[in-house]
Amino acid sequence: MVSKEGNRLLVKKEKTILHTLHTFKMEQVIVFGNVFLTPSAIKHLLAMGVDTAFMTRNGRYLGRLQPPMGKNIVLRREQFRRADDPDFCLRTAKAVVKGKLNNLRTVIMRLNRTREDVDLSDHIVGIRSLVDRIDEAPSPESVQGYEGKGSAVYFDGFSKGILSNELEFKQRVRRPPTDPINALLSLGYTLLFNTVLSAVGLAGFDPYLGFLHTTEYGRPSLALDLMEEWRSIIIDTLVLSVINLKVLTREDFEFHAYDEDAELEEGLSESSEESTHPIQEEKEIKLPVKLTDAGFRKFITQFERKMSQKVQYHLKDQNLTYRDCIREQVYHFARYIRGEDESYTSMPLR
Repeated sequence: MVSKEGNRLLVKKEKTILHTLHTFKMEQVIVFGNVFLTPSAIKHLLAMGVDTAFMTRNGRYLGRLQPPMGKNIVLRREQFRRADDPDFCLRTAKAVVKGKLNNLRTVIMRLNRTREDVDLSDHIVGIRSLVDRIDEAPSPESVQGYEGKGSAVYFDGFSKGILSNELEFKQRVRRPPTDPINALLSLGYTLLFNTVLSAVGLAGFDPYLGFLHTTEYGRPSLALDLMEEWRSIIIDTLVLSVINLKVLTREDFEFHAYDEDAELEEGLSESSEESTHPIQEEKEIKLPVKLTDAGFRKFITQFERKMSQKVQYHLKDQNLTYRDCIREQVYHFARYIRGEDESYTSMPLR
């Protein structure tokens, strides 16, 4: 249970206080599983402007409690106006996908330098050639096609970077994830999605109107657009780290026979080539995997450490945490929408 005491939130289990949280230091609360928030705690979170997201125990996004929509109606009007400009949408889609593919290529180049037993030269060249061809794309849909091809090449190379003898990764499997590596990627992308969605709302955007991902009922397309460049920078490198350094091992996962009636990941944070209706599509029997309670706590701890890591932000001569870099990128996108920045430049992985 989470209750309010003064200007603090108390996290309790029965009568034992587990944590004391000062809300003036908080930006976001993510609730997993059956956690009860008292009415006073909810009111306090809203009053303090703390974005609060609710997830299932296994990390499926359910919804959020957030303050009223940002007051920046001028930005939203410009966002909608820009979305009606096909040339602007295409230019934006190309910038987003180029940024993502360049970061995918950098991850593969790192693996190629550090793994003496593998040769990923073809993967590096393949992704580079797709980046070069994006300028020829006639529509956002064709840009998405290049993104899908690049992701397929990337994950084939990514699989060679897993050093664990007990955990294998053959390909990206999303709903439901069928192995521990896919389970970590899916959970990580969901956590990252929540961070980006919060920043998009804070800036005053409408998160459902994007420029790369098509507009569909219930799809937060802009948040998905602005999330793309961060997938490899934050989540993929984190997953490689926790597996290769044995922070997480096979003992940190549970393996269960797949139940067709079980809840499946909704896929709000998945890449653009996928459908947004996975529950209707998932028919075959699979063996889903999830983290144990101990493994879950380890991964969340590592994710928060990653988000608090400081790196040089490419548009300013200063070091910022990844969380702050995401916020700065959203503000950069706002300046781009308003015409103050001539182009949108994705955050590069160095």
